[in-house]
Amino acid sequence: MPLLLRTVKQNRWFKAEAKPFLANGDVPADCLGDMSTSENLLSVWELEENRSNLERVVRAVVIGRNNIENMGYIIFDSSVLAGVGIEILNNPGGSADSGANVWHRDLRLSGNKMVALVKAILESGEEAGQILKLHMKELVQQGIDQGELPQHLKKKL
Repeated sequence: MPLLLRTVKQNRWFKAEAKPFLANGDVPADCLGDMSTSENLLSVWELEENRSNLERVVRAVVIGRNNIENMGYIIFDSSVLAGVGIEILNNPGGSADSGANVWHRDLRLSGNKMVALVKAILESGEEAGQILKLHMKELVQQGIDQGELPQHLKKKL
């Protein structure tokens, strides 16, 4: 099953801090703050098996924000979706990187399914990581230089 990525505030997803919640069948409320939806859809990105598109995917998300900043993420196996009854939709992304938009997916969620997803990610998610602002700026510049991103994004650097 493919791996999925969601950008988050990395410090909210430390598994050790979540253990007391999980032991009680619950989840930390802070994690839910990273799961904002629109029309009950949660935006995620599919990673290549070798994760070769990880930095490009995270870059696609960050260029849609007002400022280039540190960007945290969580990675989880899409197999957890079936266990909690979550539908995955192949909706293309709307980032300025049209080449990366093919990796975008949406998850159709309800409130209960969102909590179940957070719990599944905390229990079996592969990793939480972060790309720092300086490296993110390098990735944006590289994308502009390689023609993957439009020139007007230079103003964000």
